[in-house]
Amino acid sequence: MTKDMGIPVTPWHGDVSASIKTNSLKHPSGILIITPESLEAMLMNRKQTLHNSFDSLMYVVIDEFHSLIGFERGKQLQSLLSRLENYIGRKVPRIAMSATLSDYEAVEQFLRPDNSMTCTIPECGESDHEIKILLKEYLITKQHDSLAVEDEISEDIYNKLRGSNNLVFANSRVDVESYSVALAEKCEKNNVPNEFRTHHGSISKIERESVEHELLEGNYPVTAVCTCTLELGIDIGKVKSIAQIGSCSSVSGIRQRLGRSGRRGDPSILRIYSHDSEQEGFLYELRHSLIQNIAVVELIRERKYERPCVCAYHFSTLIQQILSCLTQYGGFTPKDGWLLLCKNGAFNNVTSTMFLNLLKYLGEIKVLAMTHNGLVVIGEEGEKILHQTDFYAAFKSDKEISVVNKRNGKEIGTVQNLENVGTMILLSGRRWIVEERDTKAKRLIVSLVKDGGRASYVGGGAPLDYLIAQKMRDVLESDELYSYLDKNTASIQALSDARTFYRVNHLDNPSVRGSSEVITMTWSGDKINDTILLCAKLYLDKSVKKTSISISLTLEEMRDILSNGKPKAEDLSALLPRELKYIQKYDEYLPDALLNLEYGAAMLDVDGAWEVLEKITS
Repeated sequence: MTKDMGIPVTPWHGDVSASIKTNSLKHPSGILIITPESLEAMLMNRKQTLHNSFDSLMYVVIDEFHSLIGFERGKQLQSLLSRLENYIGRKVPRIAMSATLSDYEAVEQFLRPDNSMTCTIPECGESDHEIKILLKEYLITKQHDSLAVEDEISEDIYNKLRGSNNLVFANSRVDVESYSVALAEKCEKNNVPNEFRTHHGSISKIERESVEHELLEGNYPVTAVCTCTLELGIDIGKVKSIAQIGSCSSVSGIRQRLGRSGRRGDPSILRIYSHDSEQEGFLYELRHSLIQNIAVVELIRERKYERPCVCAYHFSTLIQQILSCLTQYGGFTPKDGWLLLCKNGAFNNVTSTMFLNLLKYLGEIKVLAMTHNGLVVIGEEGEKILHQTDFYAAFKSDKEISVVNKRNGKEIGTVQNLENVGTMILLSGRRWIVEERDTKAKRLIVSLVKDGGRASYVGGGAPLDYLIAQKMRDVLESDELYSYLDKNTASIQALSDARTFYRVNHLDNPSVRGSSEVITMTWSGDKINDTILLCAKLYLDKSVKKTSISISLTLEEMRDILSNGKPKAEDLSALLPRELKYIQKYDEYLPDALLNLEYGAAMLDVDGAWEVLEKITS
């Protein structure tokens, strides 16, 4: 786009030569495309060239802003931009772009936390781009088990997607592997080339990049079965359609995936393969997965997306930024550090007392140290953290076990568990058996086999947002027949059955007696229900069960909770074991008080829980 305009573009990543990078820093011009992690490394390691490189900086454009706001990587970017402005001595306008934002107040707050520049939000234009959606429901019962459903879904994907480039998303790595194997076997059975590839975070970088290259080149049809690794950011060229296997857990995520297809004038196509299991009890009677998927599609049609969490403290990322700044400047006084990173920086909800308590604790565990003249410097443990290969990334990566092909010595990918010899695993769309187990090196030596079982690791389900839970109730109370429901599967009948169950059992009334206990329908999502659960533990000393839409409390018990007054989120957090609160990368380095504050702000919603409890019991 910029070639004929004389505007140079410099991508900054591992495949770009050192000479191009050095020239870009010496003679900065045009557009620099860079990640937060690379910008972090630049601030830490290229101090001498920073002024020359960024003195003429005019704008910062942040793409896919929804994937950053409220997350560790977004807080890191906030801090980096604040530090960069502090270094060059002036404000630089920031432009955020995303197709899946609706809460613009949170966007303004996150884009420019100090409100030092006015934020302008353009009108959302109308689009005549065609979107095609088909939703199919499959029922898992004693007579029709999960393997039969997997085979039916695989058969449909095989028949509908072969011959073109597509993306098939599944909610866990084990599902990606399982469906990849099933599709490969169908190709082999029918004596046709295997067009189906596997892509997720546990596969080696070489194999992932090979799949991306095949999609981008478009020399022959390729369908990638993947997790969220191909949701955004990676250029894979033109994709005809998107498929989603299982429940859609995020409105913005599904909309983002949908946007990867239908470019250059073609319609965007989304196929959703929903499945509900008889083993899920009353959630099965409500056809939970189907209703959740309908709710997500309806929210996309209404352009309503999840509200990001912008109230967390992000102490974990603050620790990373403290170590980064100490590397950049050599040391700072506690006051200067707080002014730079907190009062005038990205962590503006961290008080001076919190900051001092954090520095003190980090000193006690030798992450930091103090010189005789009162400067904070990097301590013995801090040096170890800095030398970790993933330090530049603010987010936590899974600690995984390397899987190596015995035949050629090449790494295939990784799994989460150090499996025993003889265990079957699925990885990179193939079956393997563990031949050797190297505990010290954290490595499995495997051989390829034709037949076997499922992978040993399973990803957890994503938490359900309040917005989706509320919409699910609307879907059940409605009589609308959605045109995108497949007429040849159980979809339409399943929706009818779910609505009948909802009405016959009076689930429009909050409190319902189940088979062995009282179930109260909250329709409030996981964060609020987790908060109510901890309120019951605090005030009633009672352990309760919960789903994303219900909790096993009576109305009287809810009134008892309300009568005790609204608790502090950190007091609820204190009820949980310390290790369960290690959500972010460096949470283990936090003192108990700050860890409880962090978990309460990020993972609980006391105000939302109180509102739900008052509404139900009124």
